[in-house]
Amino acid sequence: MRREPKPSTMPDRTVSRVFKSGRLVALAIVAALSAGVAYADTRLLESPAMRVEIDSQTGKWSLVDKASGIRWPSAGAAGAGAASGLASEFAKTAAASHRVRLETAAGAAVTFELVDDGRALEIRYEGQTVGDVRVLDDALAVTAAEEGYAVVPCRAGLLIPAASGVAFSQTFGTSDYEGCHMNMIGLVKRGSAILATWDDAYVFAELKSALEAGSDGSQRLTAGFNLRRSARAIRLAPLGNGDWNTLAAGYRRIAEQKGLAVTLREKIKRNPHVRRMVGAADFKLWTCLARRMNEESTAEESVRVRWTFDEAATIAEHLHRDLGIRNCLFMLGGWTAGGYDCRHPDNLPANPECGGNDALADAVRRIQKLGFVASLHDNYQDMYRDAASWNPALIEKKPDGSLVTGGRWLGGRAYMVCAPKQVELAMRPQNLPEIQRLFAPWSYFIDTTYAVGPRECFDPAHPIGRNDDIAWKIRLSDEARKLFGIFGSECGREWALPHSDFFEGLVGVSGKYYHNLDPAKLGAMVIPLWEMVYHDCQICWGKYGYSANEAAEFVAHHAICARPLYYHSVPDHLYWKEKPAEAAAPSGDRASYARTDGGWAEGLHPLDAFIKNTQELLGPLHAATVHDRLGRLEFLTPDRQVRRAQYGEGQTATTVVVNFGEGDAAVTTALGGEVLLPPFGLVIEGPRFAAFYAKKWGGRDYPGGALFTLQPVEGESLQTAGKLRVFHGFGDPEITWKGAKYEVAREKVIAPGG
Repeated sequence: MRREPKPSTMPDRTVSRVFKSGRLVALAIVAALSAGVAYADTRLLESPAMRVEIDSQTGKWSLVDKASGIRWPSAGAAGAGAASGLASEFAKTAAASHRVRLETAAGAAVTFELVDDGRALEIRYEGQTVGDVRVLDDALAVTAAEEGYAVVPCRAGLLIPAASGVAFSQTFGTSDYEGCHMNMIGLVKRGSAILATWDDAYVFAELKSALEAGSDGSQRLTAGFNLRRSARAIRLAPLGNGDWNTLAAGYRRIAEQKGLAVTLREKIKRNPHVRRMVGAADFKLWTCLARRMNEESTAEESVRVRWTFDEAATIAEHLHRDLGIRNCLFMLGGWTAGGYDCRHPDNLPANPECGGNDALADAVRRIQKLGFVASLHDNYQDMYRDAASWNPALIEKKPDGSLVTGGRWLGGRAYMVCAPKQVELAMRPQNLPEIQRLFAPWSYFIDTTYAVGPRECFDPAHPIGRNDDIAWKIRLSDEARKLFGIFGSECGREWALPHSDFFEGLVGVSGKYYHNLDPAKLGAMVIPLWEMVYHDCQICWGKYGYSANEAAEFVAHHAICARPLYYHSVPDHLYWKEKPAEAAAPSGDRASYARTDGGWAEGLHPLDAFIKNTQELLGPLHAATVHDRLGRLEFLTPDRQVRRAQYGEGQTATTVVVNFGEGDAAVTTALGGEVLLPPFGLVIEGPRFAAFYAKKWGGRDYPGGALFTLQPVEGESLQTAGKLRVFHGFGDPEITWKGAKYEVAREKVIAPGG
């Protein structure tokens, strides 16, 4: 893994009424020619969702969202696209009820077509002379005065307001590292939402924010799209009155049409072991053997055994026995010959420094005996010069024929294996098939597959483009999944959803929201857009290590995403048996979830204390929401720092309220009544799970803040349960439930009314 206002009603109901007949009402009208008419020859496309006017000579056009009355662009007209082949006016027009095709004398053409039963306008380019196209930045423009903003599906998601006061230009390439991880961009102005979607990996979305001259601080935010090589089309779907929730729901419908939204119910049915990952902690020993080679991979610089395979299994048993962890993805990195990031793709035998094949097989058996999902960490993208299989013919080539290099990792300088060759190497008898036979883990993880952006290779023996690269990565995923049952990779992309079960890195990186991207430089805030579209489709975690004493905002982010946490910063060997370095007790808001005062984990190793607090909080939350999407995200304060997420609907819904602000925040909830949340405090309420880190809850004050969770032991819900299990993480140990007071030092089963 690399260090690389209240929401509107969901659009589906409105759209279903608008399209009840399922028929297009379309017109093709030629406007009267006169000097006073803006368009000399206007063609009209119309459906219940939109009205599109197109000038057949210039290709200039505009779209009116009929549900909201909002026009795109707000004034004037948008161009047909900037391209070398579209520099002249159009010479030919072919019109039908739902389509207008404009063609230049040289044969370059643009087609405007109503698709998806009239819900979307597709703008499509044809002809050998078109060239690369730049389109939509004059159509998809929003301003601060229009209360405009954009929504971008980068990792968890970004909301970028036009009123940020920040000027920038940022490209979000399709499936690139911290690019667009779904093939969409959404915009809203004056309360009207529109989606731009596409299917090709050669689409590069570019957002620009410009501060206009003048004292009023005017700001304009635009979304433009560069369509390169095979990318020839983009779609616009006006969604009527709405917001970020509307955009997410509208895109989920499109994702379902494309077959991307394969749910966890389906994945559990395919492989029942996936159920063990619901609410599971991601615990990674990274790396068992750390051997550092020089740049050329010819000499060792250091060798360090951090955990033997026997120690790895003992750690898993400790988590199960001493911390009560029941659901866990337990991953081993650095098990391969040579150690982590060394000698790929020649993985076998398992390195003798950590115990060899027999010890690894025994460790996997012991881990899975606990009910944990054992997973082995592998990599087929990077190759090193000291690998027995080293062959320059397998490596990606630049246009000049030179080898494409990757990063400088433990194994030395990596070289990038071309995607079809990755599949060949992985499926050799001595690779994945033999690994499965020897060790039989229930899960397999192939690093970088979903993280690095789509690749190109110019080797004439195996040339590929960006779309080909994705197709080969899908094949690699499918092959590994067939062998092991469960498959996952780094970061995550929507195209991987039907071919995998978990992502590691989508929720966050190193205790932050992003690896390289800085939301502040875009004037953006992070929102859980992924959870609004795909929460019920994939198990997701973050990646890379972080400090528990600085992680409160990260924990709060996982809570609003309803995701369990991951633990990749593990001390060497049997860490809990060693006395940790002397350190002051956790203090400050950012250390909140590392506290143990008066709670369950008091006196435990700091890592164990943090694991227990956060897993008791986030594991049951994920389990309660795993088959739901985040259907409604609300901002409860003008500064948008207090947020409420609702997963599911009606009586079965689970709500999460989080305070991301710097001061205390007062909210009112059904179970807690008047609740006071400290910075990074939260309150969770659902039919089968409730939790809070708060300074006031249930009529009781907790001046320093306290952490509790509640789950039914007997009964279908918290309200009807004859017995409840109460967990106390830290703070004042007294809790009030249904008018009765209970003292809970660590955990206790209480019998309300009994």
